[in-house]
Amino acid sequence: MAETSITTDRQIAALKPKPRLYEIGITGSRGLCLRVFPTGTKNFEFRYTADNGARRRHPLGAYPDIGLAIARAKAAALRVSVIEGDDPSARRASEREQARTGETLAELADAYWRAAAKGLHGGRRRPKSEVTIKKEKTYWKNHIEPQLGSRRFAEIKRADIRVFMRELALESGLRPDSVATIGSTLQSILGFAVHEERLEANPAIGLAQPLALISRERMFNDDALAVLWRATGNATAVRGRDGPDKNARLEPEIALALRLLVLTLTRRSETAGARWDEFDLKAGIWTIPSARTKARHLHVVPLSKAALEVLNTAKALHPKSHFVFPSTRATGTHIDVHGLTRAVSRICTRHKLAAGSPHDIRRSGATTLVGRYGVSRLVVGFLLGHTAREGAAVTSVYDRHSYIPEKLAALELWAKHLDELTVAPQAVEEASPNPQPAPA
Repeated sequence: MAETSITTDRQIAALKPKPRLYEIGITGSRGLCLRVFPTGTKNFEFRYTADNGARRRHPLGAYPDIGLAIARAKAAALRVSVIEGDDPSARRASEREQARTGETLAELADAYWRAAAKGLHGGRRRPKSEVTIKKEKTYWKNHIEPQLGSRRFAEIKRADIRVFMRELALESGLRPDSVATIGSTLQSILGFAVHEERLEANPAIGLAQPLALISRERMFNDDALAVLWRATGNATAVRGRDGPDKNARLEPEIALALRLLVLTLTRRSETAGARWDEFDLKAGIWTIPSARTKARHLHVVPLSKAALEVLNTAKALHPKSHFVFPSTRATGTHIDVHGLTRAVSRICTRHKLAAGSPHDIRRSGATTLVGRYGVSRLVVGFLLGHTAREGAAVTSVYDRHSYIPEKLAALELWAKHLDELTVAPQAVEEASPNPQPAPA
């Protein structure tokens, strides 16, 4: 509330700051006031009531950058615009929002990815990984941007999304899960506009998955697992002057990484990016930091004897590297995550196996442990890096090393199973006649 009223610039110049902010009204200019801050800053503001009854403040500038006469003129012009129905304060806030997120869907997408890298895009408030953002940008560039990128996102309707998704499903030739991923990316971008209060509702909700998804059911039976295990074991771990042994089918770094992935049932990104400072070889523990796990929580993996042998071989191959499996093509980084997928694909093709991926190895191991060896689904879930739905969330923060003995016992069983497959006269056709479904 204004304490008094002034009429000249000399009076404004003579005002002294106080311990608390105070206001002074300007005589003869309704709504115009001067705010004096404890720092000595003096700002002109125009106060008014909008059509909806809300009381607003609109900044005009700081004294002496603008004088009293200019402030009066600005206040008079704003007073006329308010009478005509304008809301200058709300308009200014809208312009600031537009500058932050842009107007087109392409500008919104750029703002979304900047926010997603920090976890400010809404949702669970967790930063999206570089891999996820890179994948979304690829889908955006190849499929969404050519059709919708230049459109004003505020004008995109549900009918537009429906047509886009239908044409994508009919004409792109993509699998249902890829179509759904593109739809999910579009939905996330528009969801960011809702989070930023630029849209009232997300027009893509319910339209991102036009086709029924096919469940990922591929599993390697014992014969296929034996082939994979032999293929990774046959690759040499010793380089000559001319590179790896010409008879080796896999690069030694890739082969060793695949063996560790199989033995630990970890994800391909967790294995490919493994660093030596994550391992305690004496204790037989691999602690994967939360920043490198899909669920964004610390994952402790006990190491079987077979896994320790793989790590010792990897250490001898590159004793000075910070990465367990360094890239031989790019100095200072690890092997390509996709290289593991390509390696499994090549093995399957070469030995005439049904197409498979590193993730299928996790599914196969989990099902074998549950169905054949009776390992509890809870232990297998922890082994795969999943979180328990039940229990106190606070307890989980401190109980980081729970089930280590149970997980180690399961992995030793799994390593023994793999070893027996390669020495048995004939591998069993299936892991179990009626395997129990296990966590993927």
